[in-house]
Amino acid sequence: MELVDLYIHFDKINKENIFEFIKNWLSDFEPEYECFEYPPYFGETEYETEDYTEMLSFVLEKNGRGYRFYFENNGNIKRPKGMIFINKDHSAYLGIGVDPNYEKYFTDKFLEKYKVSPIVCYNGQIPDNE
Repeated sequence: MELVDLYIHFDKINKENIFEFIKNWLSDFEPEYECFEYPPYFGETEYETEDYTEMLSFVLEKNGRGYRFYFENNGNIKRPKGMIFINKDHSAYLGIGVDPNYEKYFTDKFLEKYKVSPIVCYNGQIPDNE
């Protein structure tokens, strides 16, 4: 099933924003990966951990570090995916992948919580991570 991705964008992220998002939207989710390496996919590994919160802290320590975290919850058919995209300038997209039948419900919840409408992405289109 194709999901609809809903994102909240932060011009400048901090740990409080992220951990509040995790608590509110991803508390029952698991990371998709068991090991996290920085930089991801290429180059000499600078940092490696099996704990995504440690990698999150490492990425947030200084500008110029970006990372994409993916989460899943196969037991939650309304919102089975979660995403945290930290960009190199420390802006961020915090998101959930929702069943299209629940798009309006979660859009309204994001609007209520963050006082802005979420960015809505269809067909796997995701915000730029530069």
